[in-house]
Amino acid sequence: MNTLTKQQIITNQLTGSDILVQTLIENGVDVIFGYPGSPILSIYNSLSKTSKIKHYLSRHEQGAVHAAEGYARVCNKCGVVLVTSGPGFTNTITGIMNANNDKTPLLVITAQSEHVGQNEFQDVDVKELTKSCTKKTYIVSNPCDIQETIHNAIKETTRLPMGAVVVALTKHSLKTSAELKEIRKKHEIKVEAPHSCILRTIDNLKNANKPLIIIGGGCKNSEDEIRELVKLTNIPVVNTLMGSGICDYYSTGMIGTNGNHALNEIIKQSDVVLSLGTRFSDRTTGYGHFLPNSKIFNINIEQNQSSNVTITEEILGELKVVLQQIIGVIKAKDIKFDLKFDWIDTISRTKEKICDLSTFNIKTALSEIYNYTKKYNPIITTDVGEHQIAAAKIFKTNSASNFITSGGFGTMGFGLPAAIGAKIANPNSLVINISGDGSFQMNIQELGMCSEYNLPIKIFLINNSSLGMIKTQQKENSYSVYQSNIINPDYSKIAEGYGITSYKITSLRELNNALQEIFIYKKAVLLDIKVN
Repeated sequence: MNTLTKQQIITNQLTGSDILVQTLIENGVDVIFGYPGSPILSIYNSLSKTSKIKHYLSRHEQGAVHAAEGYARVCNKCGVVLVTSGPGFTNTITGIMNANNDKTPLLVITAQSEHVGQNEFQDVDVKELTKSCTKKTYIVSNPCDIQETIHNAIKETTRLPMGAVVVALTKHSLKTSAELKEIRKKHEIKVEAPHSCILRTIDNLKNANKPLIIIGGGCKNSEDEIRELVKLTNIPVVNTLMGSGICDYYSTGMIGTNGNHALNEIIKQSDVVLSLGTRFSDRTTGYGHFLPNSKIFNINIEQNQSSNVTITEEILGELKVVLQQIIGVIKAKDIKFDLKFDWIDTISRTKEKICDLSTFNIKTALSEIYNYTKKYNPIITTDVGEHQIAAAKIFKTNSASNFITSGGFGTMGFGLPAAIGAKIANPNSLVINISGDGSFQMNIQELGMCSEYNLPIKIFLINNSSLGMIKTQQKENSYSVYQSNIINPDYSKIAEGYGITSYKITSLRELNNALQEIFIYKKAVLLDIKVN
């Protein structure tokens, strides 16, 4: 089917809704996650006329946003969400904030009242509401502005630093006709760092006794350059939580409040640190001054905002481009890095012992799952909690697209819809969702998407009948264990209600047996894994 009728092609006059859909197609959008409502039914009518965009109906607007995030993180392009006005939009706010914090390119399209602030039905001031959680918000009331706005909005989501953009359209703009124009594409300029900065950075790293590289979430599109730099310099590597999955086979482990505590202590000895794409949040630095005795050369597209760290030199630029500059100079000048073995050995010996196999707990369960699934090179999505931290330490991948978690905002309920989006983005890869019993219930309704679209995601639900991370913190701080234990439903029955095969697992042997079976199924499977 074609979006445009013969008469429309001749006159080039389209409704705002038709212009919107046509512009999305022209910008390479072929997947939308959404939930319809009366103010945007004209958009859904326009979508029904084309086969170039596939719409996936979520069961909740927050689920639609997280699915779009998973999609974007895997295919490295903008994820698109379509929701109605009022509560349809307000239900997306958590997901928008999550995407913006984790620098995920996201476009949310919604409707807005013609007369904001006049108590119309589902009246929401979208611009005011999104001030703190988007890169930019556009309000469109004229159909003539839709094409250029959507084009610019998509560009804005992927322009570094990437993030979330919202476009709110009035009913008038969607139903009134306008002319489809030709948009001139602007040439993207690469953001390089000054050559003097590059030379100083290399010189400091070369002359360091105990240099270190820190990988953060901003390294997602720079995996090849990081691997080449490590091979050239042999400098030890650590990663933040958001840096998990990017170059795991080169990294000694994860640092930060939920990282390897021995590694946190060892890296305090480093004299020169090259930090790549990290913003030094308190989850990375802790609550004291971070590496006060180290010279820190920080490469990022944005200025560091953390008060917990003193940066020796800010190198502002596109990380991929700046790393190419550094590698180019090292190769051109044939610079050799002569690192002391004892420093490399000290770092490597801090690799965390994953688990004690004598008890069936979160770590033993996830270790078994990792050991069995690593041959498939799966895409892993996680929710937030103890299972997330354990998974970040246990699962090793060599691509940011293979480990998807909510780091900056820590959004429970992220994992299942993110897995759905990841599977849609890469249908030929095994996608597994690791969730906790607390997180899973927050977007459990998205099992409906798995079932309706026959998405063969494997869901590993770590069930300890508690909000595990909260319970642990209560104990560590000598607080009362209060409101952190939960009575769970029978997850197997819920899964079966959606037509999804399920297993109840209570031991390592049962888990191993299930792993031998579940990958035969070309449909979604849920493992309810009860651990100590």
